[in-house]
Formats: sequence, structure tokens, C-alpha cells
Amino acid sequence: MSDRPSKNPDSRHSNEFLQQAYALHDLQQARQFYERWARDYDTEMEGQLRYVAPRLLAEILSEHAPGDATAEVLDVGCGTGLTSHYLRELGYALFDGIDITKEMLDRARERGIYRALHEADITKPIALKDAQYDVVVSSGTFTLGHVDSQPLPELLRVLKPNGYLACTVHKDLWEAQGFRGQFEQFADDGALVEREFRRGEFFEGLGETALYCIYQKPG
Repeated sequence: MSDRPSKNPDSRHSNEFLQQAYALHDLQQARQFYERWARDYDTEMEGQLRYVAPRLLAEILSEHAPGDATAEVLDVGCGTGLTSHYLRELGYALFDGIDITKEMLDRARERGIYRALHEADITKPIALKDAQYDVVVSSGTFTLGHVDSQPLPELLRVLKPNGYLACTVHKDLWEAQGFRGQFEQFADDGALVEREFRRGEFFEGLGETALYCIYQKPG
């Protein structure tokens, strides 16, 4: 993929991490990868690879929906909790998270910021109520291609009227995995209104391969 970072050959640990990450093709492989790398994930992503997407998505969202300590946030594909960590710094306080691996959820739980954490496959119906959240956010989930646009209707379902859906999508997946078509259909149906669509980086200094998408559900 075009945002594959170039690593120092002496950094064998990071090279192994990257090789496995870019070899993922389905959810089972993704689950195994995250189970193995949960403990080192933040160090590899933010420390070694300078992964900036969670922070940038939080900042862009806050331009449209400033931090609100009463707003309920669902962090989809929450991983170790990076996105919620940055949203908390911007004034949000009520977080629930979903991820496919217990090991990643255990790391997220260590942050002490989540109200509830759910181990679930987001390509299947989510066991959450309709119109439950003020914000649904997802950073990095729609990146490697093992999750396509299929979960978007479920994310819309759990979003409150006037709520915000904020996500990153890799530019190579935007059309190929159905994201453009699904968001255009939402717009045509009046289900979502685009508030911002911005190109940016996933990894600092490695090109604008990320699409930062901010949508609002009409009231």
C-alpha cells in the first residue's frame, strides 16, 4: 500500500509488525494480529511509525462538535483507546468502545476512560440500542481492507439525531470497498449530511493517504 513506512533495517521488531499488518486480508487474520501485538501496539504505531490519525481525527471532529462532557461517544475499532484518549483531552468524557480482540480491549481498559467495552465483530449487527450515541468515531478501522463499508448502516443506526459520525478511510479503499457509494446513498436519502471531507496523513511525513470524513445525522 502507498502509505507503507520505510523502516530502519535494524528495527527488526517494527519490520515484523509492519509485515504482518500489511498481510491482513480478513477479520480472522486481523484478530490474530491484534492479539499478538496488543501490548506493543502503541509503542510501534505512535513511537516508531508516528501514527497521527487518532489525534487528527479527534481534532477535526472537535472543530464541528466541540468537546462536551455529557456527549456519549462510541469508539468503533477502539483498539488500545488512542482516539478516545485524544477526544478526552479535547473535553469529551463518556466513552464506550468496540473491538474484535480481548487483548486490545484489555489495553484500552487500562486507560481508565471507558464506561463500557464490548468485544464484537462490527461486520455483524451490533448489540446496542438505536440512537444511543451523540458521536460515533472510528480511526484506523477502514484502513487495511479487512473491513469494508458494510458496518456503516449499523453505525448510523446507533447514532442520535444531530449526532456526528467521524471516521478515517484509506484513499485506496474509498471507491474499491464501497465507502463513496454508501456515503452518497446516505446523502441522497437525507440520512447524513457531509460536514467535512479532508485529505490527511495516517503516518507523519508519509503522504496524504487518509480521508478524514465528518458527517452529521439530521435532527
